[in-house]
Amino acid sequence: MGQLGIGIIGTGRIARSHLRSLAQGAEGKVVAVYDVMPERATQAAAEFGVPNAARTLEDLLERRDVEAVIVSTPPTSHLAPTITALEAGKHVLCEKPFALDPGEAARMVETAERNQRFLAVCSARDRVGIGPRTAHELASSGALGKVYHVRSSTYRLRGRPGIDMFQDAPWFIDKTKAGGGALIDIGVYRIDVMLWLLGYPRVTSVLCSTFQGIGKPAPEPLVQTVEDHAVVMFTCENGASGVLEIAWASNVTGVNTTIVLGTEAGLRFDPLTRITVGPNRLPTEERLIDRPDADNRDYGDVTTQFVRAVLAGRQPETPARQALEVARVIDAAYQSAATGQAVSLA
Repeated sequence: MGQLGIGIIGTGRIARSHLRSLAQGAEGKVVAVYDVMPERATQAAAEFGVPNAARTLEDLLERRDVEAVIVSTPPTSHLAPTITALEAGKHVLCEKPFALDPGEAARMVETAERNQRFLAVCSARDRVGIGPRTAHELASSGALGKVYHVRSSTYRLRGRPGIDMFQDAPWFIDKTKAGGGALIDIGVYRIDVMLWLLGYPRVTSVLCSTFQGIGKPAPEPLVQTVEDHAVVMFTCENGASGVLEIAWASNVTGVNTTIVLGTEAGLRFDPLTRITVGPNRLPTEERLIDRPDADNRDYGDVTTQFVRAVLAGRQPETPARQALEVARVIDAAYQSAATGQAVSLA
């Protein structure tokens, strides 16, 4: 199948996750890295054996051995490098959140389609486990009947980036830099999975509530301006609905799960279990896999999937048009939280 030459744009914490993943396989080879902080690019190149630390973005994109790039810059800086790379003829894997403004996300999608390049977004990270993939196969095959509702609940006890973890990245708690808190940071993964299980229908309305104030405040001089907790309800044009509960910080354990409701059967995650009701109106529960739902060892992570898909000439996960729908939902959710009213996207 060959090997894909890759350039990394931005060499901070998340870039190292991609670099570690690529180092474990032979399908993709990182041939150059670039960062607006040259010393950080040089350090990453040395650490991971990358032969070139580009001085400018243009230098990286002019390389003929760079066929695809991974944009690992902070959320406010995804637009320019993504569009520039696509215009240069490169395929792109963009970190999440795709964009803080759906208009910017739409511009990136249009640029990819106009240049006939693949554009994927890392909001697909929660798709790659054996549990979600099995659930998607069942939902899309009709084995559950008509799938009409999905609910996802994910609560951390204390996991606020910049405070409880990743203390070297305080921008996570600054709304002007991150766009929001738990919802846009980790909720983006769950919204992608929820819409994926529903067949990615267009969302028509969004209602959201957020809360901030769990745990000790950020140490001075830091100030947290994003939410710890969010609840989102959305409805779709095909009549399906979803409810998301997401939290960076909480005082609860043992309640994280995802459920999928179909007219013929339902699914409960962790472990993935199918529930049916027989003629006697009694439930039957069947555990479907004997591994943790998040186990992706037979499939690979989002980085691996991007490389394999580009080499095979097929659209990687998550397609940018699907990531655009996620961006629309999150933007509407923050609008709803600010106004206390549902937001129509019809």
